[in-house]
Amino acid sequence: MRARSYRTVLTAGLVGGVAFGCVDLVLTWLNPTEDDSPLVLLRFYGPMFLFWGVVAFRRARRGGGLSSGIVAGILVALATFSVFVAINFARVNIFLYQLTAREDWDGLMMRFRASGAADLRTFVNGDYLREIPGKMFAATVFGTACGVIGGISGWFLRRRNGQSEIAQP
Repeated sequence: MRARSYRTVLTAGLVGGVAFGCVDLVLTWLNPTEDDSPLVLLRFYGPMFLFWGVVAFRRARRGGGLSSGIVAGILVALATFSVFVAINFARVNIFLYQLTAREDWDGLMMRFRASGAADLRTFVNGDYLREIPGKMFAATVFGTACGVIGGISGWFLRRRNGQSEIAQP
């Protein structure tokens, strides 16, 4: 991919991160005690993964080929999740005391009580900061998968329609 394509993919990821982060804020505001059940997680992250696949599809379809689709999936995922993690960090701080009533926070609250830490906010922020590398790794894995699926789809449709394998300017 050329630099312009990278900028377009990264910009899409940043905008996507803001959009998904804001949706997460609104959903938490509307129902701060809704647990992260598998269905709730799929309802939220499914559209994000679809977005990443569409970006990869478009990149591969526009002449970048399969490898460009995969790279686009990874880049859009990293950009989206970088912004999303920052907004999620703000969300946790804004709604901290409401979130403690969530069933999926039981383990975190037990670790807090067992730690002897004096301040819940400091403990939760430290916990969230420690999780960032794992979350970014997961975003990279899912971005790669979305890039593969979107890239193969875009590459296949490009070939099926008889378009050249050479990237268009």
